[in-house]
Amino acid sequence: MKLRRLYSNTPMIFEPLVFNDGMSVVLAEIRVPENRLLDTHNLGKTTVGELIDFCLLKGKSSTFFLFKNEQRFREFTFYLEIALDDGSFLTIGRAVDPGTKIDFLHSDRPVSDATNASVEDWDHLGLSFDRARLLLDGYLKLEALRPWGFRKLVGYLIRSQSDYLDVFQLGKFSGKHQDWKPFVAHLLGMESEAVIALYDKREEAAQATTHLNSVTQEWGSEAADPSVLDGLISVKRRDIEAREKALDTLDFSDDDSRVTAEVVDEIENRISGLNEEKYRLAQLLTRIASSLEEERVIFRPSDAEKLFAEAGITLGEQIKRDYEQLIAFNRAITQERREALERQSKEAQERLVSIDSELKHLNESRARALAYLRQSEALAKYKELSNELTVMRSDLINLENRRVAATRLIELRRQVRTLNEEYGHLVTAVEEQLESLSQNEDSRFGRLRRFFTEIIFQVLGQNAILAMRVNQAGGIDFSAEFIGESGTATSGDKGTSYKKLLCIAFDLALLRTYLDAPFPRFVYHDGALEQLEPRKRESLVRVFREYADLGIQPVISVLDSDVPVPTGSTEAAIDDSDVIALLHDEGDNGRLFKMTPW
Repeated sequence: MKLRRLYSNTPMIFEPLVFNDGMSVVLAEIRVPENRLLDTHNLGKTTVGELIDFCLLKGKSSTFFLFKNEQRFREFTFYLEIALDDGSFLTIGRAVDPGTKIDFLHSDRPVSDATNASVEDWDHLGLSFDRARLLLDGYLKLEALRPWGFRKLVGYLIRSQSDYLDVFQLGKFSGKHQDWKPFVAHLLGMESEAVIALYDKREEAAQATTHLNSVTQEWGSEAADPSVLDGLISVKRRDIEAREKALDTLDFSDDDSRVTAEVVDEIENRISGLNEEKYRLAQLLTRIASSLEEERVIFRPSDAEKLFAEAGITLGEQIKRDYEQLIAFNRAITQERREALERQSKEAQERLVSIDSELKHLNESRARALAYLRQSEALAKYKELSNELTVMRSDLINLENRRVAATRLIELRRQVRTLNEEYGHLVTAVEEQLESLSQNEDSRFGRLRRFFTEIIFQVLGQNAILAMRVNQAGGIDFSAEFIGESGTATSGDKGTSYKKLLCIAFDLALLRTYLDAPFPRFVYHDGALEQLEPRKRESLVRVFREYADLGIQPVISVLDSDVPVPTGSTEAAIDDSDVIALLHDEGDNGRLFKMTPW
């Protein structure tokens, strides 16, 4: 797969770029002297790589310059024609608006201008984004990337300035290690299944360990002893059964009476009052009986006369009549009083009967009230037992939950041990595979390492190596380091320019390693010659030409100040035929997009 043409439906603003089969250069000349001091010139040399990425189905983002300035570019449609490994050609069309609909035109011959193609010429129009990516993978037939798609590789094929920070971890690889390290290991020649399984298992073991720690923290260490919990549960169940039996022995009527201690006190006071009244009435009857008894007249005149006669005294008739009249008078008076006493006695006796009846009723009420109060004491006991039972049942639920947690803890510990054991086996398998690859100079990794080392030595005259190793955490680490005379890593890779060179060397060596398989043959390096010394720039240009002769298509963007020697002067110089776009700072016509900058 190589790049052929990049153009748009507005050629007056964006002129077509025709890529060389070998090296292609986007050259930006700074013609205005004062602009040479600027860090950025906004001519568009970096934008070329972004447009290639856009046509190769880069995701839509509001930060991407086409969508960030959508009002300017809304009417633009870009086309990228690529040459496929089977000799056919594929034109990818993508409009800025909406930016998610893709067109494909597959042909046996190059298409000079797809903007003139009829609807019938296109194989697919308005494909959804996901469908287009899947179909593009089908067109490219990059079996060497399986199980990943083509987009996973694009970051190594189009290096922007932000992608020179690390040889292996691109800016878009900012997620978890399992999102990119298995892919890189696969590119370096490892079996993807083993590495994917390694990272999947490590993630699974890490999640299980996290879950175990969470459960342990939530329930505490005591939750880990199920035997103790089973004993506590047994004791708690026994105590609950005892409380339930105690509740079953209590009996409560369904009487709706609401008797309080105040009611009982009122009944007691009434009974006491009636008893006092009964006592007073009894005393009254006694006094009435005594009074009636005392009022009997026991003096008889005939008996007095006889007594006087025996004494020799004669009781005159007048005296006898006086006594009889006195007795008669006394009887008359006493009869009225007696009748009054008898009426009072009768009333008192009737009241006593009434009091006795009321006392009987009150005593019965008091008995019922006292019985209810005694029953209320049982109710208090019932409530007390019920509350205890509620607490105990809550404790039992808590113990049972802890028992479930303890079981879960045991299962999690067993799961973690199993996962770690399986993970350990995978680590061992990956280590063995790494060792085998590293020792085999003819393996894909062995060849890539050799090509990488050769490029660095050709440019810098220094040695550098690629290495893969299993780290202490059980993951895979990749390194690209300069090697000093002592054979140890040096700090040469810390510099920005040398870090960039390591990235360029890796990308070229990677493409060369896959010349034996269907694989992309192009690579774009933005600012490839920046910050290098002139001789190193010459050496790097020679490397680009060497790799172009091998069938690889290097595409680079450079400033004229970074060109090592005058154009076309030597083999190490950039030739006019290499330049596919000449940009300059003398007005808008010198920009990639012939319009005012955005």
